[in-house]
Amino acid sequence: MILHLSVILLLIILSAFFSSSETAFTSLSFLQIRSLETDNRRSSRLASRLAKSPDTLLTTILIGNNIVNLTASALTTTFALKIGGSYAVSYGTGILTLLILIFGEIVPKQLAITHNMAFARFSSGIIKMMSVLLYPLIAVIRFVSNTITRLFNRESEGSMSLDALMHVVDVAENEGIVDEYETSLVQRVLHFSEAPVKSVMTHRTDLFSLSQTLTLGEAFSSIVNSKFSRIPLYGESPEDIVGVVLIRDLLLAEVEGKTESCLDEYMIKPVFVPENRKVDDMLFQFQQNKQQIAIVLDEYGGLSGIVTLEDIIEQLFGEIYDEHEVGHILRIQKEEHENSYLIMADTSLQEISDELDLHLDNMQELNKTLAAYLIETLGTIPVAGEILGVDYGKYEILEMNKNRIERVRLVLTNGDEDQ
Repeated sequence: MILHLSVILLLIILSAFFSSSETAFTSLSFLQIRSLETDNRRSSRLASRLAKSPDTLLTTILIGNNIVNLTASALTTTFALKIGGSYAVSYGTGILTLLILIFGEIVPKQLAITHNMAFARFSSGIIKMMSVLLYPLIAVIRFVSNTITRLFNRESEGSMSLDALMHVVDVAENEGIVDEYETSLVQRVLHFSEAPVKSVMTHRTDLFSLSQTLTLGEAFSSIVNSKFSRIPLYGESPEDIVGVVLIRDLLLAEVEGKTESCLDEYMIKPVFVPENRKVDDMLFQFQQNKQQIAIVLDEYGGLSGIVTLEDIIEQLFGEIYDEHEVGHILRIQKEEHENSYLIMADTSLQEISDELDLHLDNMQELNKTLAAYLIETLGTIPVAGEILGVDYGKYEILEMNKNRIERVRLVLTNGDEDQ
């Protein structure tokens, strides 16, 4: 009798083992699997390999769990018949079901969720040994189950998408693992390779340049007032950029008294890049060429603007102002009114989407600036006070500089901020 009860107790413990192992492995995140993979412990590396073969893993665990539970049920029935006849069978089955439910399922699974990596390491050796011993049975079951599964599921999901990774970052912020600034930085990094140079460049209408035929004396006051460290030089027209001069070279020439020398004597050959060059490629090119400025050309080979190393760094870390610049600390500023924001018009839609959690996945060309989007959507040059309604709220044009949009107010509809 004591032996009979001891075997049933052992089977309940084994049921708890298989239940906790299943929950531990299925609850491992891809980061935890990577952590196990890089751990020096043998059990960790074995656990990571098992986690990467979920079909074999789950089949082994389920076979073991079902064998244990069925055996426990059979032994309980036999034991109940011996001590009390058929009437005791129903009581014994009920008691066994309750014990397995509490101590073989619920409690082990709750503990495994909390300590999934520890449970995975602990159970990996036994499960690996079982998968080898039961390989023929596992292979047959997998073949049958995979055949049936393919009949109802012809498409399989791919690996983790960028959107899924963004959601992981949002969850980490909500759980307090990272703060708001770190979340914003991660979002910018994830979108860094998607942004074209056009979205971060200085447009040709804002470009300060000088004629290459000017002498240092003629241009010196303009150079000083511009407060730029690198200045493009043009040939026949401002659209024809032929070189770039460094302010340090010009200052050295001024100190040496070479005021009558032309600017083209100090210029260096410019780097020309297309508008669709990605900013990560541009950063690599700057590093390779040891330069910090490039001339951006449109699809027809005409001047579109310039991009600097600072523009690319700002794509990651936000606006950077020196001692002489005056600008907004935040490109997107929350107003006192709920769900109302002041936005600089040269802010990209991607940045707005990330900052306000709008998830504008269905909107094409998120790397466009807000100004470009508004003009294209309205189909005309807007005026101050004009309003454009969108699915998630409305845009109001606040400031115009001639034909250029400067600032915009976005008022979100209730609840859109938390989408």
